[in-house]
Amino acid sequence: MEVFRDIEDFRRPEMKTVVTMGNFDGIHLGHQALVANAVAEAKQWRTKSVVFTFDPHPLKLLVPERAPQMIVNHQDKMDMLQSVGVDAVVVQTFDRRFASIQADDFVRRYLLKHLNLSKIWLGRDLRFGHAREGDAEDLIRWGTELGFGVGIVEPILVEGKRISSSRIRQLIEQGRVDEVQPMLGRYHFISGTVVSGQRRGRNMGFPTANLAATTELLPQDGIYATILELQDQGWLSVSSVGHNPTFGEGSRTIEAYILDFAKDIYGEPVKLSFVQRIREERKFAEIGDLVIQMHEDVQAARAVFDRLKLRYKN
Repeated sequence: MEVFRDIEDFRRPEMKTVVTMGNFDGIHLGHQALVANAVAEAKQWRTKSVVFTFDPHPLKLLVPERAPQMIVNHQDKMDMLQSVGVDAVVVQTFDRRFASIQADDFVRRYLLKHLNLSKIWLGRDLRFGHAREGDAEDLIRWGTELGFGVGIVEPILVEGKRISSSRIRQLIEQGRVDEVQPMLGRYHFISGTVVSGQRRGRNMGFPTANLAATTELLPQDGIYATILELQDQGWLSVSSVGHNPTFGEGSRTIEAYILDFAKDIYGEPVKLSFVQRIREERKFAEIGDLVIQMHEDVQAARAVFDRLKLRYKN
């Protein structure tokens, strides 16, 4: 899969392309449907599938105080797009110049001139161009005038509620990680590197892997049943997100106790998937009380894994 950091770097292909466009934060089921349609049609027509996305998120430039934390980091987004067969991704730098482009000019200059557009797949609620003036109906009209097709993916519902990145983000921030799994088609995960910590867990009989996360969006502080992915192998684990209040308020940390595991993995890149929240973070009066609770947390996590029939993926 080719990745271009600006539309100007994308060499106009001789053959027509099938495009889908959006932020694609989280690559949830709605995003997956858009991409799958673009990839399938491109293969059918023996042409290229192109994902057109933006970096940074437009709100980070236009209204920074309202800018969301990203559900997945850039590299994870690229990896997921590559895994479903996308041929090329344009990661357009979203700056003041780009934000000022009128919607119809964007279609003519970018989609038609640079991408040689044959068809575009989009969600019904897509807005684009200066002041978000362009929408799906505009693209359908321009497609008729300029000779390209428009495919619409209607909102996908889970338990009667529309899937959206903002809804997923809200649930993760509330610690309701199990509720986002049906919307993402996977568990919410964070990526990072295992780094040295205070080694308190080791002294209590629960050695933990401390993660320096590269993913922006973390779940609400608390204890979670998790799966740690290391070198394409998955390990059941119990993880803490929070400030370790028993030892005094410190910086926010992510620590994973990996069940039945004894390897040294300092410096290793890992992914940590959040299966279910077990409890809130609490301050204990005595270290011994915390150790007792940690044993209970492990049993609670094992019960979650048994109920969901989750086993080691290796």
